[in-house]
Amino acid sequence: MTGLLRTTLFATLLAASAAAQTGSTPVETPPVPLSPEKQAVVKQHVQRAKPPDAQTDGPVTVGMTVPESVELWSLPQDSVTEVPSVTSYKFLMKGKTIAVVDPESRKVVQIIPN
Repeated sequence: MTGLLRTTLFATLLAASAAAQTGSTPVETPPVPLSPEKQAVVKQHVQRAKPPDAQTDGPVTVGMTVPESVELWSLPQDSVTEVPSVTSYKFLMKGKTIAVVDPESRKVVQIIPN
């Protein structure tokens, strides 16, 4: 019985250790850029919607974090149907630049020149 108890305890500890290791390491997925066709749809949407210019310090660049005070706008539905992982992306306008932003991290993932 002691051998069985020891084996069960070891298996339980091993499983708990593996679960803890798996749960503590977040997996970051790279951003999925919009295709040229989808970028064209976004540009058309921006021309029609005319969102206000974002108030940021300096130019908008890929990788920068957008301040909470800057309003993000939803991408047009046509631009997000092909790749499900970009459905949550939003955008902002800065001058003639369209910046695609991950709203959770508020990081710019793509720049679309307008």
